[in-house]
Amino acid sequence: MAQPPERALAGVTPAPSPAPSASPQGACAQGGLASVTNRPGVGRAVTVNGSPCVVPLGGIVVESGYRNQVTTANGTSTLSTYPSPVVRYGIAAGNEIVLSPSLIYSRRTGANLGGTFGPASGMQDAGFGLKHNLRDRPWMQDALEAFVSLPTGYPGGSFGFSAGAPSYLLGYSGSFALNAKTAVTTTQNFSSSAGTNGAGATQRYFSYQPSLGISYALWSKTTLLMQDQLTLPTAPGGPTGNRALLAVQQVAGRNVVLDIEFEQNLLPAPGFNQHALGTGFTVRL
Repeated sequence: MAQPPERALAGVTPAPSPAPSASPQGACAQGGLASVTNRPGVGRAVTVNGSPCVVPLGGIVVESGYRNQVTTANGTSTLSTYPSPVVRYGIAAGNEIVLSPSLIYSRRTGANLGGTFGPASGMQDAGFGLKHNLRDRPWMQDALEAFVSLPTGYPGGSFGFSAGAPSYLLGYSGSFALNAKTAVTTTQNFSSSAGTNGAGATQRYFSYQPSLGISYALWSKTTLLMQDQLTLPTAPGGPTGNRALLAVQQVAGRNVVLDIEFEQNLLPAPGFNQHALGTGFTVRL
């Protein structure tokens, strides 16, 4: 069977940026938490890049969420992933440290659809990284990020939740304002990951993950986010993956941002259908 759709975005996944303000300052300098958060993101892995803004010097931001993925074929398999915390700490010169502890519990229940779709539970891999804000202008913001995932999760192998070996990512994030309410966003990720080949053995492979998104400010504190992301390939010798995201981001206060999202796998394995619902929050400490 081809690489299962739930493994299509193993590793780091991106998220769209919120729509910029009409202020003459860049969105990052304005300090709004909605411009800093990386949530929501595509796929069950930790979201660590997407917003081009970094946490200000000495600041701490925590992101967390719950995701419920449903896969159907000749039965239904459900995968729940939570609480997926990410801690970001601002350091000097427009940089931040990104920490993803191994607190990403995954539980798969329901029908055994074969491949990786058998009932299982465990923890996903931990990781850490560094993001650097390149530019913060009224009409655009962008950033570079490096992230490393470590094989701390369990169980390993093609039926588990750990990659079984370190993975490495170098990513670019950009947000470009079209007007006071609308922005176009993109991420360009290059990763080296471990995956299962056709013989069932673990093999390192390289993949490219481009995305394109649009954010639109519905009201002063509510933003609609739409994104499409490709993964080429999804596994050693595997096919191209394609996931689409529709989300709403709500500012609930100066230090809290909430989100809810729907995700659809546009290129699942033949005979499969897959979608996911998620919700989460960002808190500034």
